[in-house]
Amino acid sequence: MFEVGIENNSLDLYWDELKAITAACMEYPDFYEILKSPKIKTDEKKRVVHEVFGKNQSGEINNFIKIILDKRRIKDLFNIAKEFEDLIYKHKGIVKATAYTIKPLTEDEQLALKDKLQFMTKKEIELINRIDETLLGGVMIKLGDKVIDGTLRGKLNRLQYSLKEIIV
Repeated sequence: MFEVGIENNSLDLYWDELKAITAACMEYPDFYEILKSPKIKTDEKKRVVHEVFGKNQSGEINNFIKIILDKRRIKDLFNIAKEFEDLIYKHKGIVKATAYTIKPLTEDEQLALKDKLQFMTKKEIELINRIDETLLGGVMIKLGDKVIDGTLRGKLNRLQYSLKEIIV
């Protein structure tokens, strides 16, 4: 599907359509359970998917969903969607960064942080702000497989380690 999306210049369309399906499965767990159920025939599942999404989905996404229904892999839909997203981001040179803070960052703070991360990485950044009330203050950033700990707890831990080194 990824290669077809590149050939057709339709990656964004396919991604939007796949996100719509995964969002429906999260928002309506009963719908997702129907798709996963071994008691319901595959043709019936395909009919339901076509009724719900058929008019609003490209033929490629409809065929993709039919294939994973045929292969009984619908339980892997969220993992497949995550892998597809990762491929798109890699193809476009986008890095996902998650900033954990005790309270939501303002738009200006998000923009400043995003600009700084883009300067550091020389790549486009998609910044997500997550609230973590266990933090004492500051920000912890997960950038790919790296962690930048600018939290108060992190600073205290580094200070404690430095003091132990001095005492020893």
